[in-house]
Amino acid sequence: MPSHTARLTAVIALAAIWLLTHRYFGIQHDGQFYAVQALARIDPAAYAHDIFFSFGSQDNYSLFSPIYAWLIGTTGLDRAAFVLLAGAHLAWALATFALARQWLRGPALWIGLGLLFAVPGHYGSQAEMAHDVLRYGESFLTARSWAEPLVLAGVAAAIGDRHRLALAAMAAAFLCHPIMALPGVIFLVSQRWHIKAWQLALLAILAAGCAFLMPEMDAEWLDEVRRRARFVMLDTWSWGELLEPLAWAGILLAAASRAEERLRAACRALAIAGIAGFYLALLGTASHAALLIQAQPWRCLWLLKLTALLALTMMFARHWQRSAADRWLLLGLTAAALTAQTLGGPVALALALLAHNAWRDGEAPALPRWLPVAGSLALAITLLEALLALLQQFGFLAQRIGDMLAENSLMPTGDLAAYFQGPLALLLPVGFALLLQLQGRRPRLALALAVLATGSAAAGWYRTNDALQQFVYSTPQARPFGDSIGPRETVYWQGNLQYTWFVLRQSGYASKEQGASALFSRPAAIESARRLNRLAIFDTANASSAVEVRAAALRDLCRDPALDVAVLGQPIAGLTTASWFDPLRQAPWSLYRCADLRTAHTATDRAGA
Repeated sequence: MPSHTARLTAVIALAAIWLLTHRYFGIQHDGQFYAVQALARIDPAAYAHDIFFSFGSQDNYSLFSPIYAWLIGTTGLDRAAFVLLAGAHLAWALATFALARQWLRGPALWIGLGLLFAVPGHYGSQAEMAHDVLRYGESFLTARSWAEPLVLAGVAAAIGDRHRLALAAMAAAFLCHPIMALPGVIFLVSQRWHIKAWQLALLAILAAGCAFLMPEMDAEWLDEVRRRARFVMLDTWSWGELLEPLAWAGILLAAASRAEERLRAACRALAIAGIAGFYLALLGTASHAALLIQAQPWRCLWLLKLTALLALTMMFARHWQRSAADRWLLLGLTAAALTAQTLGGPVALALALLAHNAWRDGEAPALPRWLPVAGSLALAITLLEALLALLQQFGFLAQRIGDMLAENSLMPTGDLAAYFQGPLALLLPVGFALLLQLQGRRPRLALALAVLATGSAAAGWYRTNDALQQFVYSTPQARPFGDSIGPRETVYWQGNLQYTWFVLRQSGYASKEQGASALFSRPAAIESARRLNRLAIFDTANASSAVEVRAAALRDLCRDPALDVAVLGQPIAGLTTASWFDPLRQAPWSLYRCADLRTAHTATDRAGA
């Protein structure tokens, strides 16, 4: 069979894996922040009084939003987000291919890519993070979407001794998203200058001294950061999450034991970049240094995890066939990867030390007698945990299939792909490996199966045709409430920041989402807390409360001169200025002008006097 047919089958099957695990749901999660930042570039005055922008923005340090804004002006918001994300995904796949080629050859190259495309890219403290947002290769557009492939391209170029290209790619990544580019920059420095152990120790001492001399977050600011973004402080992470970097670093160090010089240097430099970033994050948590907390250097985990998976694939390709001892080491490292957030970290470091002693002479390793016994026990426990997780996942899967087959089901076609985000994700690279085996015997059948899988995955990939996405980001429509809301007024829309930012396209008063700005500005943190406290009082006046209670809460909220208009889901007789029927909510919203309420309140006070 011609090699180009084999490559075509592999590429098509990889596309199926990517489309299945990276479906496009439109502008959501952090993508909303980057979308509104781009809109603010187009019309700064419209968002000038928004708490998210009033005290500066992290967007000032990125070239991503100007490009996004230009494309929005050319094609519209929804199309701009789609085009930029599709381009970022293509760049991510190509950069990952370029990086994988430095580590792998032949079938191992394709299997390594299948593993990277299929395995969920979560990193960081997921328990503390709403909506499980942080992952590499995200399915919504942010500046991270472009910074990641640029970093990967820079790492690939550096390993291939193309240092000017590496510097250019890393500089572009830094201009796009400095936080995501940081581990790439540390990697380049470490690889270029071959930092030694005593130098690392000296740098660690110097970094600790500098951390405690940096300006720190005071108690009030730190309190707000913990309330709005707990995951940036490592003392909120579980012990398993804190140990996770050790698992990926251990795998990279094990891979360095018997690799050629350029890959040995790369593995060590990547391990140093990951551990250095995590060490800086620990210093930030201990010292409360504002810059270290804001820089979130723990995000180095994304590059550490991705490259460790490639290194693990490389070790399997090179050592699996050599001896039983090699296989025990590799199975142990696999178990460490599968249990990265429990005991995988210490195990991986111990195995890295064994691998260094076993592989350095190039002979079949002589391992301790206890390793097969301990390894068998560890693998049994790991497989049992994986089996229980899979059974749970299959239970959810069966329930979802039942929902889909039910009469008048609202479940969209293709939604089963969501279950490949958990343990079932490992079925994808396994299936891909079997397809590659089939391709060697029945190439036409393998190609047909790859095309069928890609077509099926592509049919469920574009998920932005839901009513909310269409209404908020796509469909041109009349302005809600007509002229009752001025274009430069600040609006509180109860529980619906999306309508304020993207339908009205103007400043929002306050919300939990806007409170994300607390991390980067003390004034923003304090003002956000003040406004949210006022909303907390207002939120006690819900639909079940008496009209008098709701009216009193609204008047209290409107005493704040920073607020011009409140839009609530409940009408309050005698106070409503206008109403608007929401086609999505299938109910009206009521508008209240704070100036009118303040005037009426002042008049009442004077009459009482």
